[in-house]
Amino acid sequence: MNKLIKLFCFAFAMTRFISQVCAQDIEQKAQLSFSAGKQQENFNWSIAGNQNGQSPNILSELKWKDVSGTAYSGSLQWNFRKRFSVYGSYNKVDVHSGSVNDMDYGADNRNQPVYTGNFSDNKGYNSQWLAGMGYVVFNNKLFSLIPYVGYGTSQQNLYIIDLTGQFPGLNSSYFTSWKGPFLKVTSSLKIWRGLKLAADITYNQLTYSAHGDWNLIQEFQHPVSYSHMADGYGINANTRLVYNITQNVAVNIGYGYYNWETGNGTDQLYLSTGAVDKTQLNWVYRYGYQITGGVILSM
Repeated sequence: MNKLIKLFCFAFAMTRFISQVCAQDIEQKAQLSFSAGKQQENFNWSIAGNQNGQSPNILSELKWKDVSGTAYSGSLQWNFRKRFSVYGSYNKVDVHSGSVNDMDYGADNRNQPVYTGNFSDNKGYNSQWLAGMGYVVFNNKLFSLIPYVGYGTSQQNLYIIDLTGQFPGLNSSYFTSWKGPFLKVTSSLKIWRGLKLAADITYNQLTYSAHGDWNLIQEFQHPVSYSHMADGYGINANTRLVYNITQNVAVNIGYGYYNWETGNGTDQLYLSTGAVDKTQLNWVYRYGYQITGGVILSM
């Protein structure tokens, strides 16, 4: 009889546990995520010959290609009062490799090349902070939808170095800053038992500033030889497969793509004489992808 009572109590407890788990919202009250992986990016900017974008329309163009490194990120999502959510994240990439191409032109539309140089970039880093508040539109056991508004910053430390020995001492740099508000929408869809598909898309409205150092050119000032200012925007899109090992621990694998760019802006060149030459910054582009894996702790 005692064994039967114990068996009944155990079965009742398990039934209560399973019913609570099955009724659990797909996005829990608090989620702390950590991930690591690989990021690869292309980055370029160009300037014109004068402030009107002429003589020629592309005077100089600098391209960083396949800038790769190890990506680390952490994020926190906390839902409160049923309908509200706060979100914060930090991402950093340590650069390991990349190539750099510098081209100057004497005529419009990249005609009459007058200089070309090929270099490398095997150091530096990228980093990004985001913080925002959201409203929980849907959050049940099958589906969630949460839009956020907030503010973010992103910095890049890019370098131009020579690994061939042809230009000893070359250590030019370009440091960027992207800042502005963002609109982010996150969503999750249960696929099967503990497996779900999570995705998000972010629109960033950006103010861009940067400065660079041509460290071997004596005619320019150092450590700031030139600076850039412009306005732009950026799109980030990510998708992840998430599998719950337990109620409070999950693992995930994800892929993300981003594309940021500016419109026309201002380039200022600081000469060693103290003079400042101004011309048009035609554009700044950055685009790339991340492949990551990680763990999610929730409650």
